[in-house]
Amino acid sequence: MTERRELFAALSRAVLDGDGAAAPRLAAQALDGGVSALDAVEQALVPAIREAGRLFEEGEYFLPELVTAAQAMKAAMG
Repeated sequence: MTERRELFAALSRAVLDGDGAAAPRLAAQALDGGVSALDAVEQALVPAIREAGRLFEEGEYFLPELVTAAQAMKAAMG
């Protein structure tokens, strides 16, 4: 279970960092490890993009960071 949490944390971090290369790689790793796509979306991707939205609202992220986070999430969803 800890490995799964660490994988979800890494996937979330990739989205928040706008890392469009790591996000799909980590998503594929999760699926290959037996994680359901729904669990990956609900437990890693959605919380990450919500956090990016919160950071944008608070002025900690600006539009470029929000866009790159969304692009990384889109890459992971592919």
